[in-house]
Formats: sequence, structure tokens, C-alpha cells
Amino acid sequence: MELSLHRRKRGVDFKPPKDSRLIPALMCCLIPLTNRTVFKIDGVKVDEESLGRLRQLDGHRTVLTPNHPTDRDSIVMFQLSKFLGEQFNYLAARELFDLAPIAWLLQRCGVYSVIRGTNDRKSYRMTVQLLVEGKRKLVIFPEGLTCWQNDTVMPFQEGVPLFGFWALEKLAKQRPVPPLFLVPVAIKYIYLRNMRREIHRALARLEQRLRLSPDHLSLHERLRHVGEAVVASLEEEYGVRAGGDANLNARIQSMKELLVVRIATALGVSFDRDQALAARIRTLVNTVDRILHEEAQGSGYQLDLHRHRQAEVEPLYDDLSRVLRFVATYDGYVRETMSVERFLDIIGQLEREVFDKRPNRGPCRALIRVGEPVNLTGYFDRYQRDRRGVLGYVTTELEDSVKAMLMELGRFAKPL
Repeated sequence: MELSLHRRKRGVDFKPPKDSRLIPALMCCLIPLTNRTVFKIDGVKVDEESLGRLRQLDGHRTVLTPNHPTDRDSIVMFQLSKFLGEQFNYLAARELFDLAPIAWLLQRCGVYSVIRGTNDRKSYRMTVQLLVEGKRKLVIFPEGLTCWQNDTVMPFQEGVPLFGFWALEKLAKQRPVPPLFLVPVAIKYIYLRNMRREIHRALARLEQRLRLSPDHLSLHERLRHVGEAVVASLEEEYGVRAGGDANLNARIQSMKELLVVRIATALGVSFDRDQALAARIRTLVNTVDRILHEEAQGSGYQLDLHRHRQAEVEPLYDDLSRVLRFVATYDGYVRETMSVERFLDIIGQLEREVFDKRPNRGPCRALIRVGEPVNLTGYFDRYQRDRRGVLGYVTTELEDSVKAMLMELGRFAKPL
């Protein structure tokens, strides 16, 4: 589920899935209309080979591991369950349950909560329990956060195979040990009509806000000018002096590094020198979540200290949201393929920065590809001997499979 940073008080109680046949059936009827009117999704398409792979797993313990480029991905996976005539379970961030009516619906559609950054034992136990029981396929987004660039896959976390191995440890009393499959899934959104008018309008709004003139530039040149203006404004705001020969990529990277250092210093977090940027950002997100979700215990004074610490974290929201907006952004993302989809990905990132929101655009279609399932049971003996190595290997295998499928689906993108 999408990482959502907001300032209202967050709940901390665990939200388990609730069994219901009526609510998912009603949602199956309503979601196509909601997709078209709200999310601008005019259909979900799955090829027969992908559906066949999933049907072959009927009766087996299965975790689906999709990429997570937008806030629409869970709805798309719900549509996939409809195609199969099944109900899935879904692991979602706890803040999605903060509105009671939404929580009620989510739980009855098989969704349950996890608090990021904490040792959420109730959620972990539920995940293992669902896998041991094996009644439904389970959907977990291994990236853990949304980057809003459909062709970019953030590093997968090792938690998904770890949950699977924990379940296998409980199932190991059975001989032979039953199979447990991790299934890579790629989601790709493509536009169904010419989007040049929407592109011109979006660029014009950004240019007006930033006091820029198009000056008969090409669309790509206009987009680059908007990006440069946003980066220059951020540099001025944060007191950064860009070198005269610094290219746009270097300036974007410098801003991301500056924000990460600033947030880490405020949180008292330190990193290994060679730790990847995405891993550092995930650590910061988890740290913020832990501080905000922890229920302090102790004396009244200790409770006051904890509330004061939570109040100190609040101002970090803007910086953390900003670095999340640009975590995967680089100069050249559009130029590499010059597709409408990539162009609007970057426009959307800039709109979220400049206007603090981005509209859903469409109509678009969600394409789903399902990769070769990974039978985790085949790695179980090796896992007992080398847990860290096997977790890393399986995680990379899933991530690489999703990346390869997205690259293949890129042929359906609309040229600009």
C-alpha cells in the first residue's frame, strides 16, 4: 500500500481481516465504476498465460509480490482476484485504517494492518497464520513505499520471503514439507488515448506557478525547464549552492542527500557509508513511524517526554515527503524512452511538489503480468544453513523478475 504521510493522530491497534462474502461481492460490482470515475482506470487486462500460472497454484500457499508504482495498485490486485473467482488477503499500512468506515470495508475485503518501523507482532503472527492455513492467496508489496514512476522498481525488502520461511518452519513437521510459492507480479499502466492536451495543460499550470514562459520550446524542453526551476527553488530554500558545472542529475542527487542527512540528524539516525539511498530513506520512514506509533509507558513525566518527541517529529513531515517524491527521479527518465506514460510520471511528481497533489489521469488500462513462481520450500534447507544469504538471493530473484516483466510491458507504452 502507498506510503501516506499525514498529520492526524494515527491508530495503533491491530486491524485483522474479517471474513465476509457479501462485501467483496458488492465491491466487485462497484469497483469497475469507481475505477473509471475516480482512478481513471478503464479496464484491467491479464494475459492467459499469467492467469494459467495462478490457477495452477490453486490449493497451494501463495504470496503475490507486485510492484507498487501508484495508489491504485491494490484496486488492480482486487480486480485480479475477481478474474480468478477468489478472495485474496492483503497486507496494508496501519494508517489506511484510521477512517472507521474505510477500515470496516478494508477488513471485510481481506485487508489487515501492519505498523511500519515497529516489531508489529500481531501483524507478523497473522501473516504467518494465513500462510500456514493457506486458504487464500496473500498480496504483499515488497517495495514498502510508492515511487510514482511506473518503470522504476524500488529495492524489494526481505520481509516477504522471511514470512514464508517462518511459515515453513511451522509446517516442517509435515513430511514432505508442503510447497509455498512467492509469485512476482508486474503492473503497468498505459494510456488509451492521445494525452498531449493534458500534457500541455499540466505544463502550462506548472509554468504559470513558477513564472516561466514556454518560448516555443518542445514538450521535453518545457518539462526540463520546469524541473530545473523546482530544483533551483529548493536549492534557494535550503541554502544550497549548485556548482556552475553541476548538471541537473547531480543537483537532484545533492538535494536528496541533503534532505536525508537533515532528517537523519534530527532523528539521531546514523548510516553505513555505502548504504544505498533507498535503504536510508526506508530507515527514516520506519523511524518516523515507530516514534509516532509507539505507545509510551511509565510515569507522567515519561509520557510528556514521549509526546514532546512526537511533536519534534511533526516538522520533519515536509522534508520526508519531499525526499519520497524524488527518491527515484533522475534527469533522463523521460528521454530514455520518450513515452507518454513516463512524461506524465514526471509531471505528476512535479505537481505533487508544486501543488501538493496530482490528479488521476486517464483513461488508462492496467496490464498485469505474472512471472514464474518461486517455490520457497526448495530453498528451505539452504535457509537453515545461511539465512541471510538465502533471503537476499530470493528477494533479488523476485525483484529482477518484476523488472524484466515491466521492461517487456514497456512495448505497450505510447510514444510521445
